[in-house]
Amino acid sequence: MSNAVSVTELTRAIRSTLEEGFDAVLVEGELSGVKHHSSGHLYFTLKDEGATISCAMWRPQVQRLPAMPRDGQRVVVAGRISVYEPRGAYQLIANLLKPAGLGDLNQRLEELKRKLSAEGLFEASRKKDIPPYPTRVALITSRTGAVLHDIWHVLSRRAPHLELLVVPTSVQGAEAVPGIVRALEQLRALEGTPDAPDVVILARGGGSLEDLWAFNEEAVVRAVADCPFPTISAVGHETDTTLCDFAADLRAPTPSAAAELVSEERLTLLSQLAEIEERSRAGLLRLVTRRRERLEMLAKRPCLLRPDEPLRRAGQSLDLLTDRLERSIRQFSKAKNSDLAVVAGKLEALSPLRVLSRGFAAISSESGAVVMKSTDLSPGDRIKISFADAPRMARVE
Repeated sequence: MSNAVSVTELTRAIRSTLEEGFDAVLVEGELSGVKHHSSGHLYFTLKDEGATISCAMWRPQVQRLPAMPRDGQRVVVAGRISVYEPRGAYQLIANLLKPAGLGDLNQRLEELKRKLSAEGLFEASRKKDIPPYPTRVALITSRTGAVLHDIWHVLSRRAPHLELLVVPTSVQGAEAVPGIVRALEQLRALEGTPDAPDVVILARGGGSLEDLWAFNEEAVVRAVADCPFPTISAVGHETDTTLCDFAADLRAPTPSAAAELVSEERLTLLSQLAEIEERSRAGLLRLVTRRRERLEMLAKRPCLLRPDEPLRRAGQSLDLLTDRLERSIRQFSKAKNSDLAVVAGKLEALSPLRVLSRGFAAISSESGAVVMKSTDLSPGDRIKISFADAPRMARVE
């Protein structure tokens, strides 16, 4: 009894024995009780038909996971055996966690693909056209990965005038899904503002199915489909395919290819501009030539060679009309004078003065009334006797 050890000493001895004897293990089982702690650590139980073992994965390793594991998933865990001394319980400290086979991931992938396809998220009618000459490109990728450098290199070489808006985010691990969704939401907030991008590139380098799994998560795929700007998916290598490729407006085989798609090479643009300038100049010269020929043709017309000729012809016509009018007036006047002479002759023949000149006289009362017969007069009336040369007054006896 004098050789008894403390609980702590025994536990440490067991821990030392287990850690030395099981410094690296590979265990397959079903996940249960998965808990992602606020500290970033992951706690879960690994079980099979006959036993269970508690497991822990520390935050740095959790951040490298392609997706957060879930209960019921069959996985293979690599790690080491350790003892949690306060409870005297042994546990598996996981360094790596992968699905037991690609069958589970592929099955999840196909199920989600069928679901989203049935909703119409992958329909061609939803696709937006990629602008041929964008001026501002938004890039969602890791700040530290080679993708950012590759795309920047391509754009600076082909189209240095382009503005590159980088929205950094994790593209692998537990933080990738919320990070990518958050990045797309940040870009959505720019819609309708002067800072809005013309096109968005979602990019990541190559990797295994597990490494690229964040781009198969439903939240990310829906966020890509709902992006208000034309979106290019450039995830992995040419042989890699993710659901984001189907949801995006265009898939690029590599991130560098995506950069080439949005950046027409500067020399090509300059050549096209030079060609357009030459065609415009030639077209303008042809237009000027046609206008000059038409002007020269118009200048040869008589109305432009002798602009006063119409006025002279009009003046001549006016003179002719004036002559005709004067002749007509003279002829009309002559005819009317002849008619007037005939009427005057008739009046002369009927004139009372002509009768008086033959020795007759006209008698009228003092009031001027013509006396037609003697009975119209009474003795003592004054009368006027009109002779051919002059009138005389008389009194009736």
